[in-house]
Amino acid sequence: MSHSLTLVCPLPNGIHARPASRIAEFCAGFGAAIRWRNQRNGQLADAKSVLSLIGGDILFNDVVDIEIDGEEAAQVAAELGRFLKQTLPLCDEPLAAAPAASRALPRGLAELAPSPCFGQPAGQGVAIGELCVYRGFRLPEPEELPLSAGGEAEREALDGACLALAEQLQEQAARQGGEAAAVSRAHLAILRDSDFRARLEGAVDDGAGAARAVAAAVAHYRAQLARSASEYLREREVDIRDVGRRLLDILAPGMEPAGADFPPATLLWAEDLAPSELLALDRSRVKGLLLARGGLTSHTIILARAFSLPVLTGVQSAAIAGGVGRTAVLDAGLGALFQNPDEGVLDYYRAEEALLAQQRQKLAQACAGGSVSADGQRLELAVNIASAAEAQLGFAQGADGVGLFRTEMLFMEADEPPGEEAQFQCYAEVVRLAAGRPVIIRTFDIGGDKPAPCFPAAQESNPFLGYRAIRMYPDQEAAFRTQLRAILRASALGPVKAMIPMIATLNEARWARRVLEEERAALGLAEQVPLGIMLEVPSVLFQLDAFCREVDFFSVGSNDLTQYLFAADRDNERVGQLYDSLHPAFLAALNQAVATIHRHGRWIGLCGEAAAAPHALPLFLGMGLDELSMSAPSLQPCRRRLRGLDAGRCRELLAQALACADGAEVRALVDSAAARPALPMLTVDCLMPEADWRSKAAVIKGMVDRLWLLERCDDRYGMEEDLWLREQAYSTGLGHGFAIPHAKSGHVLHPTLCLARLERPVDWGASDGQPVDMVLLLAFNAADAGAAHLKFFSRLARLVMHEDFRQALRAERDPERLLALLRDRLEGAA
Repeated sequence: MSHSLTLVCPLPNGIHARPASRIAEFCAGFGAAIRWRNQRNGQLADAKSVLSLIGGDILFNDVVDIEIDGEEAAQVAAELGRFLKQTLPLCDEPLAAAPAASRALPRGLAELAPSPCFGQPAGQGVAIGELCVYRGFRLPEPEELPLSAGGEAEREALDGACLALAEQLQEQAARQGGEAAAVSRAHLAILRDSDFRARLEGAVDDGAGAARAVAAAVAHYRAQLARSASEYLREREVDIRDVGRRLLDILAPGMEPAGADFPPATLLWAEDLAPSELLALDRSRVKGLLLARGGLTSHTIILARAFSLPVLTGVQSAAIAGGVGRTAVLDAGLGALFQNPDEGVLDYYRAEEALLAQQRQKLAQACAGGSVSADGQRLELAVNIASAAEAQLGFAQGADGVGLFRTEMLFMEADEPPGEEAQFQCYAEVVRLAAGRPVIIRTFDIGGDKPAPCFPAAQESNPFLGYRAIRMYPDQEAAFRTQLRAILRASALGPVKAMIPMIATLNEARWARRVLEEERAALGLAEQVPLGIMLEVPSVLFQLDAFCREVDFFSVGSNDLTQYLFAADRDNERVGQLYDSLHPAFLAALNQAVATIHRHGRWIGLCGEAAAAPHALPLFLGMGLDELSMSAPSLQPCRRRLRGLDAGRCRELLAQALACADGAEVRALVDSAAARPALPMLTVDCLMPEADWRSKAAVIKGMVDRLWLLERCDDRYGMEEDLWLREQAYSTGLGHGFAIPHAKSGHVLHPTLCLARLERPVDWGASDGQPVDMVLLLAFNAADAGAAHLKFFSRLARLVMHEDFRQALRAERDPERLLALLRDRLEGAA
């Protein structure tokens, strides 16, 4: 029996590794054979093989014929049709836009007349270091590798190498977390791919040595991907090469070049770089990357961005030939590489490094001040993690603790559940990093959209409402108890809490408590570990009083609670408008839950996507939530917003939000209440009484940089250029050693007056031909109504004409008295 379907590929990036793995995983649950045929190129693909699907070169809007053969073909076609319609479109997202690379250098840099070479920026930042070349691993030709030692021996060697590499990749995924773990899992999918293994085993059975079989298979898939019409798919070639390189390193050790000992500050050029090669580099020495090949979507580039490495791609070897072994500067923001820079360019970039260091220090100081509102109400900001590496990043961003440790990542790529000792070591590392801060460890949330090979389960028509999390624990009780023992042991090292997902009934919570207490007693631990539950099933809302007597804390899973509350699958775009965590119904349910839980003296946090939503923060503060847990990059922006909020006013805002009709009204309400508070036009931070710049361009850059650090402008390059447009029309040097550069710019966030007294006067092209030592920079937003900026400029210009004003400004060195002087004179001149 056969059945057919037709698919028009909805994915912007085509069928690459991530959607291919989802398709193969889904199709593997059926006994029927499922074949895809791309109408554009005639390529055939086995839907149960990731590599076969990738090799089909299926691009956006390609038409694919799908043939299903087997006894249950009609049923498979129906389920596959739903998957392709509802789930596949959500398996990918559009390509990230390339960071803008401006080939017009900023004025302060351009006047130094450097001669950079340009590339495609793939990450932000600047770096100064010695330009070095990376001589990476060259994949050998099959004939360069050992001959077969006999079919059985070669098959054992191949199986052993695949098993060893799978274990390495599983360990890396568990240890590294974040993007590095995602790359390891993608490589594991390639290694386990049925088409890949069949090609390897077939070659060995035909008499090839295991190493030669690997080299030949990798060459086949690399050639297949290189022919793709999609740049995205061509970039996946390096992943195939990386898996092959690592297999060959096991099968034919000694072919891998010895690791280079790079200088302490290195800008590293490579033809291309595999993800595992980047992971193996000493990143304390490598400050930036230059690649001849590698697109924005390659796993190497994704990893480099995660490590905050500035990167340029498209830099060919000829472009750097004269600079190897010498100092160079990489500016990824400009997309430029400066080789053999003179002292002027080095001074410029040393100032850039100092500026960025100031920005990092400012953010660190913001972290040190704690997570409190403007009127002193505390709201813990914690980090969501899946590994120790992500915990380390979160604590570096000032996390108050770990609000959600997703332990299922330890299970999802393993054929067997991880053992107690392996889990303990993983949890213990996070607890040590937390250094006394609380760590909430969620027991494995497997099932639904997160299948795991170690817990095989039948296909379900609605897995989100099916056999998952706590519902599978009684059948997997040994694995659950093993995990609880690891958590209990880790609790001896610091404040640890255990949290159970998907609780819907009191009996489930009681059973989990009983098992936890049994394992605690078996370990002989005197101190109890707090037990909490995810508040994500609506039934819990109606028995909160009883639940508060059974468990110690709650954490709202806003993603699931929202979709269950509105009966709207968050992955189904046809009902996506119903899924809204800012809908008044959701806010009312959450507000009532917080009040009930606090009445019982219990703690409640929130760890879904809504935790980092800017519109939600004032409402969550108004409710009195104890904690919000989010990804590490969201912590500092959230903390800054929190410090600008008044909890009392947020409670009033929440009351208004609860009376709205829908989420759109709530967002409009929050927007109207959250208009940017005006900063005084002149503060002591805007005064620089001892500035030391050597040119007009350097003065303008330095003053704009100060505005950027003070968060008074959002784009320093754009603001700088707007000031220069005015200078091109006429010089703002008014004579008497004074200049008033000014502009209306869309990059200004707050009207600002900034003063710099120069230690060394600079040429400004002033009307009297005299150099300038006093600069008053005036900045207004382009949207500001009327001619306020010109009126203020005129007021300043009139003051500058008075010698007593000029003398008073030059004489006063104390910033506070200088501020008072300026304010007094400006008010008098109004």
